This record gives sequence, structure tokens and C-alpha cells, in this order.
Amino acid sequence: MDNNTDMKNKYIKKLIELEDLLKVHDWYYAMSDDNNYYKRGRKQFEEIWKLMDELNKNNYSTMADNLYDKYKK
Repeated sequence: MDNNTDMKNKYIKKLIELEDLLKVHDWYYAMSDDNNYYKRGRKQFEEIWKLMDELNKNNYSTMADNLYDKYKK
């Protein structure tokens, strides 16, 4: 495989990882009275945005944004 294919595969895997995180994310974590739920939700949210940022910087923003819009509540 060439380097271009390797990079494409890397970002396809990142998109899959993003979708997996979005599917299980507690979108209402900020409303929780339990600090543990809040911390867990905040950590998940930060992971999501870290992936979104990486995908945006590497020309996968449309796909990442579409996934985000599909799952956000």
C-alpha cells in the first residue's frame, strides 16, 4: 500500500471511532447531579472534540460533522 492509502485508512478508522463514541455518549451529562456522571460525560465529550478537531484538520470535516449531527441530542 502506498502512503496515501495508509493515511486514508487511518482517517476512516478515526471516523469509525468517532461514530462509536457518538453512539454511546451521554448527551445530557451536564445536567447530572452526580459528579461522577458529569466527569465521565465531560471526558467523553473532550474525546469527541479531539477526534473532530483532528478530522477537521485533515479534510474530513464534512464526514465528521455529518456524524456529529446524526447523533447529537
